[in-house]
Amino acid sequence: MSDLRILLPALILGAGALTGCVTTPDKGGSVVPDSYVQTNSYPQWVTSPPKAGGRVYGVGSMEVYGNPDQALKRASELARADLISQLRVTVASDTSSVVDEYSLNGETSLQKSLRQAVSSRTPEVTLDELVIADTYVDNNYAYALAELDRSATAARLAADMASVEADISGMESQPLTGSTPLQRLQQQLPALDLFAQYDKLADQYALVSESHRRPQLDDNLRRYRTGIMQDIRELNVQLVLLDKDARTLSPGLIQALTEQGFRISSTPSGVPDLIFEVAASLDEQKQDGNYYVFANASIRLKDGAGQLLSAFSGKGRGVSGLPKAAEDKAAAKLADIIAEELSASLAQRLQ
Repeated sequence: MSDLRILLPALILGAGALTGCVTTPDKGGSVVPDSYVQTNSYPQWVTSPPKAGGRVYGVGSMEVYGNPDQALKRASELARADLISQLRVTVASDTSSVVDEYSLNGETSLQKSLRQAVSSRTPEVTLDELVIADTYVDNNYAYALAELDRSATAARLAADMASVEADISGMESQPLTGSTPLQRLQQQLPALDLFAQYDKLADQYALVSESHRRPQLDDNLRRYRTGIMQDIRELNVQLVLLDKDARTLSPGLIQALTEQGFRISSTPSGVPDLIFEVAASLDEQKQDGNYYVFANASIRLKDGAGQLLSAFSGKGRGVSGLPKAAEDKAAAKLADIIAEELSASLAQRLQ
């Protein structure tokens, strides 16, 4: 019995020593200690995100540097990004064979420039259903779990697309009252804004839906959009060259603007829809066997009645072993600027 009384305290002391070895984490270093207590305090989703039908999850983490709130905010951003990246990988694998509708229709540079100008001013579609479902913070790291209900999000986006389609249909049914091609085009420009909204909604729908299929517009509305873009190609443009240097650039400008998709001439028949007035100054240099042409131009865009639509300046630079080729390259740069400015000017009329 006396031996047992001596043995029990020794066993208790030994057990305490072992317990201390297991539960005391190593606080050294910048990496979260891989100790028994800390590892078992993590929520399960930190290392194994949930799997639920119709939902997708993302996990983000950020080391805590004195401010847990800031670390948690950043972890939440990373969790959202992780969730979206998972969706994008899936969509990319399922839609890589889709033929771009615009390229299929022979979209010109001018049409593309206008479409991009409209799209750039159209608000991005947000995924309001994407939420931070849970968070966890310890002395070393902050963790966040992002969650998206794909079914609810797809249903909301489908309803939004149906609403936009209804708005486009209402606009398509309105008679055109403009007396000139440009006025009739300007009357239809707000529809391009709606088409841009639809495109962004459709992109997000393909991102979140289980099918990953991008919805297509009604055939009538697709023809309506094609008709508007075709009207842009039908505008008659007069190029007015105000000085000698501008006239020097004339061949290159006419060729480049025609390639952009303009129907352009220095002497059009009838009243033009648009007038481009160009004044230029050229600086030509030769160095190491190459010709350098620097073109500084002042350009005014007017409608057929002479009303000013936009005034701006631009610079074009061309380099070639042939002086004429260098001039044409400088003129092509100016043509790009003109197309972008006209597209921006037309897009502003959507506001």
